[in-house]
Amino acid sequence: MSTTETKPRQIKPSELHYKDYSDKAVPGDDPKKTKEDADRFSRKEKYEVVDMINSIKWTNNDNSLNDLLIVEWMIHEELPSNIQGREKVKNWITSEFKKLLPTRPDRLKK
Repeated sequence: MSTTETKPRQIKPSELHYKDYSDKAVPGDDPKKTKEDADRFSRKEKYEVVDMINSIKWTNNDNSLNDLLIVEWMIHEELPSNIQGREKVKNWITSEFKKLLPTRPDRLKK
């Protein structure tokens, strides 16, 4: 018996709601080295935001584009400035998702 594992929905850069991200890496930052640059996270760089959103683990890989856009909103509008580093940001998203869900913008209430 074979089982088919569902892959989580991934967001594409063109699907991001906010349009104020930089398409260019800051000096010393390389968009091809997100793994090597594991501790740094720039909420202003499109490739880093996309990578962060797509790195979130979902129960049973059950997520939607709307879920991913909620995570984008969380990063863009709610992420405290004192939370820095990829793992700390991922942990914050995981711990705050359900708490912030009721406060999400109307456009994300689907």
